[in-house]
Amino acid sequence: MLIRIVLILLSLSSMFGLGLRIEKKELGSWSKFVPILLFAFLWNFGILPISVFFTGKLLEISPFAFAAIFLCASSPGGASGGLFVLRAKGNPALGGLLIALLNGANTILTPLIFSIYQGGKGFDPDLFVKLFLIGFFLQGLPLLLGLGCKYFFSKTFDPIAPWVERFSTFCLIFSIILLIVQYGEFALTLGPVTWIGACLAVLISLLPGILVFRSEKETKASLSMVSGIRSLSLALLLAELHIKHSETLLTVLMYGTVMYLLSAIAAEFWKGRNSHSVV
Repeated sequence: MLIRIVLILLSLSSMFGLGLRIEKKELGSWSKFVPILLFAFLWNFGILPISVFFTGKLLEISPFAFAAIFLCASSPGGASGGLFVLRAKGNPALGGLLIALLNGANTILTPLIFSIYQGGKGFDPDLFVKLFLIGFFLQGLPLLLGLGCKYFFSKTFDPIAPWVERFSTFCLIFSIILLIVQYGEFALTLGPVTWIGACLAVLISLLPGILVFRSEKETKASLSMVSGIRSLSLALLLAELHIKHSETLLTVLMYGTVMYLLSAIAAEFWKGRNSHSVV
């Protein structure tokens, strides 16, 4: 229960903080990001799940653990991606657009992809409404509030923005500690192959920033960080609804620990590069 509260606070604060960092001029040039948005959509709902699927089969991961890793790989749009975009010195406007696009689409596509993976019936309207409401109140609404505060009360909220980021960072670190303390001993019983599979899935998810060769560093960092952070709340919800197995739920949480640690390293990598460098 505590880990869920911390993850909710992380979601709310990171999206609100991201909104506080978006400048008007950045939003005005959103059209230049269309190719990046299309690439991110294709990567997160096509290339990444397919790559993780074949990687898992190659490693011969146990079915319940593999289902969790595939589910995480198919659940983009994690709100804490906003915090990592800021830490990597990415473009806040692009980060917000990416999270909004992926989170809006995952309400339909993630359950559909997982249903196809399981051989199920496909689209579920009731589940769509539930996921849409969760995404709106945990991600969309705080982002809009952050934008509103930035536009109309900038003198008041500009000094507050760094403290919002610090709070998000605290929630992130606390969530990692909780995951390790509460589930670390049990996660070790999953075996090295499952851990390797999760690490490979996270590393693949972080790749897109390197693949957009002629883009600016801020664009690369935003794309990499948003793609690297998955929606753990969505993955857990679908795992609880469709699988209800302790190994699957535990693997989702283990994936989250690996995801945050590797993404933090990736954020430092992007943060340390020159503004207009090409990888």
